Amino acid sequence: MSEPSAVELKLIDYLSETILISKENLNENWYQGTVKEISFREQLINSGTVKDEAYQQAVAAVIGLAYVETIDDLSPEFQEKFTDQIPIRFTKRHFFFPYRFTESELVFAALYPWPDSVFEEAARALGRHRFSLVLATEENILSAVNQVYDRNTGSAEEAAEVLVDDADLNYLDHFASEETEDLLDAEDEEPIKKLMNSIIFQSVKDGSSDVHIDPGPKDTVVRNRIDGVLHQITKVPKQGHIPLVNRVKVMAGLDISTKSQPQDGRTMILLAGKKIDIRVSIIPTVHGEQAVLRLLNQSQGIIPLKELGMTPKMSKQMDRLVQQPHGIILVTGPTGSGKTTTLYSALNRIDADKKNIVTIEDPVEYRIAKYGQMQVNEKVGVTFSKGLRAMLRQDPDVIMIGEMRDAETAQIAIQSSLTGHLVLSTIHTNDASSTIIRMIDMGIEPYLVSSTVTAVLAQRLVRKICPDCKESYPMSWEELEELELSQAIEKNEYKGVLWQGKGCNTCFQTGYQGRVGIFELLLIEDEIRKRINKVTDATEIRKLAAELGMKGIKFDCAVKVIEGVTTVDEMLRVTITDADM
Repeated sequence: MSEPSAVELKLIDYLSETILISKENLNENWYQGTVKEISFREQLINSGTVKDEAYQQAVAAVIGLAYVETIDDLSPEFQEKFTDQIPIRFTKRHFFFPYRFTESELVFAALYPWPDSVFEEAARALGRHRFSLVLATEENILSAVNQVYDRNTGSAEEAAEVLVDDADLNYLDHFASEETEDLLDAEDEEPIKKLMNSIIFQSVKDGSSDVHIDPGPKDTVVRNRIDGVLHQITKVPKQGHIPLVNRVKVMAGLDISTKSQPQDGRTMILLAGKKIDIRVSIIPTVHGEQAVLRLLNQSQGIIPLKELGMTPKMSKQMDRLVQQPHGIILVTGPTGSGKTTTLYSALNRIDADKKNIVTIEDPVEYRIAKYGQMQVNEKVGVTFSKGLRAMLRQDPDVIMIGEMRDAETAQIAIQSSLTGHLVLSTIHTNDASSTIIRMIDMGIEPYLVSSTVTAVLAQRLVRKICPDCKESYPMSWEELEELELSQAIEKNEYKGVLWQGKGCNTCFQTGYQGRVGIFELLLIEDEIRKRINKVTDATEIRKLAAELGMKGIKFDCAVKVIEGVTTVDEMLRVTITDADM
């Protein structure tokens, strides 16, 4: 059996003395690493024995190199030279990055100081004969690599320009249906693939939720949706439309020969190490096939309830609601208003170690290891209602239904609640009060609705004012009253100004950056239960709820306007009716 090298023996001694870990433990880790055929460093980190920072500091001390905690930005000139000459795959494979790169000096920050041949090859590519090394952590090196190649990835506009003079746009290679390589790693110079990669890259970087590929009579317009509003990315020549849509189809595993029928698919890509789930929808139009790509960043994680935009009082009410043993909690709002995000934020308040949480969705947008998640697939007969029936045999405590689409699903949800399950779901209505009437219209008896539904949360998303170009402007109390904003603040507290975004490069000259939720929470209390059993008019329920203290969506938005979170224009765009006040 092999033995630790001289350097490894010194490293074991050093770690034992400085971190107070027994040599027996360190030797056992070294042995386990050889059995698993991984490095001593990887074994120590994977086992939780040593953190990467401590290990790198120890190696630096043993072999006489400096350890650096941060890696500074390169100058634009040397950054471009480095990214042109050294492929990202090479830097990621060998874990190194220029720590200093000037006319007279080349210093690499490295994870492993060996073998020398790696750094010699990189130095030659950069036109240098000498180099030196410092050590850094894997996280810092990869962060620097991703950041610098991010900056030097061409825009979709630049990629589209290549197509104007491309003579062979009808050629489409046979690509794999599952895109697994990191887009920043892509070295393929094929125009269509490069264009599609650039579109997705730019859209993810801009924080887009969707990409639209819209054919026209003369060219194809590519747009992305940022904070709920579409912005044009580029235009593609008419002859490039079919290859571009075919590229989308191949990525999503769809049939490129089918041109006259709608198709739906999905794929997953990597971008700077982050997983991006892409849902694809393609429909035939008079000018050709139109494609929409929904981008779901799997790396973002679940947003806590208090960060969605809820008031502290409403957040506490939601906390109490999801802790109840049974009942139905519904979230309503238009498509793209963040309903699924709210449901997962609510589910996250439940201890998944003590309760069995199952979900059925179309598709699964957040993948959570502790939940049992089922995806609707109507092609093989897995509908919401059938999947829900199967889930009830899994002994669930909490059931999340992606959308209550039909009477059958609603009936099963009602029965599930009556048999001791907590059910969370979404439904499409204009406001919280209308949701009750919608369920009755779906064929549910009023007494079943009143006895099972415990709360309805209605929500919308409004754009937030960009913090980099935020500015105040005067508005009188009389103008505030005309806009129905005065109910959100006492007159003696109003300072006579509201806020807006002037427009800057950070926010693409829109004056907005990011979005926040506006909400109304209808709690089904005894008085409202009695009213549900007597009426079929949402207006009466809304009036009673207001008397009992419910604040409407427009009121919540008005508060955010007064506080300088959003603007009057956003309130008028998103909240249409006056009844919400």
